[in-house]
Amino acid sequence: MATFTSSTPFANYTTMIITNLTSTVGPIPVIPATYKPIEGGDIALTLIASTLSIFGAILIFVAYCVTDSFRPENETRRLLIYLTVSDLLVAFGNFGGTIRYKAVFGDKEFSLNCTMDTQCDLFCVVQSFVCATASMWSFFWNTVIAIHICVALVYCRHGSWPWKMKIFTHSVCWLVPLSITIAAVSNDVLGEDFSQGTGAWCWISSCIDKNARTLWMVVTGKGWEITWYFVTCIMFFFVKGYMWKQRRRHNIRHFSEVSERLRAEDENYLYLWLIGYCLRIWGTCRFFLYALRRHTGNPLSHFNSTDDVFLHLQSFGDSAQAFCTCILFCFIDRTTRHHLYKKLCCKKSDEEELRPIITEKTNINYSV
Repeated sequence: MATFTSSTPFANYTTMIITNLTSTVGPIPVIPATYKPIEGGDIALTLIASTLSIFGAILIFVAYCVTDSFRPENETRRLLIYLTVSDLLVAFGNFGGTIRYKAVFGDKEFSLNCTMDTQCDLFCVVQSFVCATASMWSFFWNTVIAIHICVALVYCRHGSWPWKMKIFTHSVCWLVPLSITIAAVSNDVLGEDFSQGTGAWCWISSCIDKNARTLWMVVTGKGWEITWYFVTCIMFFFVKGYMWKQRRRHNIRHFSEVSERLRAEDENYLYLWLIGYCLRIWGTCRFFLYALRRHTGNPLSHFNSTDDVFLHLQSFGDSAQAFCTCILFCFIDRTTRHHLYKKLCCKKSDEEELRPIITEKTNINYSV
């Protein structure tokens, strides 16, 4: 046992205490606390939202295959399919991560420490890899859809994207997120999150250095998510302002009257972004709350109650994107709804109901 005198500097005193503790009891846990397991309601919300998203994504794929309005000529619909693939993988990952959490931890309280075997199990790492990659794919394709609508509506109303631009877009949207998560695996930072920023699924390990943990959270998701918020928000107000001017000057109310590359129903994409904000913002709020407490050491008053509310909302919202996309583009979209009804129910729609499909092919182009 080391002895200390009044002349021993405080820094040396602290260092010697840590050294003695480490040599006696081993490494100090990163999170020395008792963990309160995630409630059954949050587990149920995640499973329900994930299941709805899986079925919603399947319906979108079916609609793409059987309806005339989803033919490859419609670039916006193709982009929607890429987005749906990403959201479907997120739903699968969250569903699997939640089942794994229930099987490993159950309903019992346990002490958080960095020697638990659960932090490094293969399923947790694979699920983290899938969810992180798919989430970034979703943010990238949402941003591409925003740029596409803006360009098609304002700057390039005829024709389609050149093939070089398509290759560049696919390379960036698919390969950049994949490269980031491969780097995360190589640095061994994926693992058990203990729901500190996520729901019942895994993401960035809680057992790495706090600065590294926050950095990897930003790089593998939250940074791109916040960028998506800003880009789509700017595009939303820009497009709304542009259409407002078109309405005042030329009495134009629909996208199809401005650009032959867009349908009237493509305006639903603007509301897809708003729904995305409402679904994903709760996880972002939890990320900032935990980062603030982690880096300042401030316990934050009412933290637990606030975090519980945000966790309820995040448990549903992070897994429900494909389901909400299905509602917008398979049920609220009138053209798609008529085609699905006709194809799947083997019935013909009335001419009056199909008239919008015919009239949208006649486009009147105006300048600003």
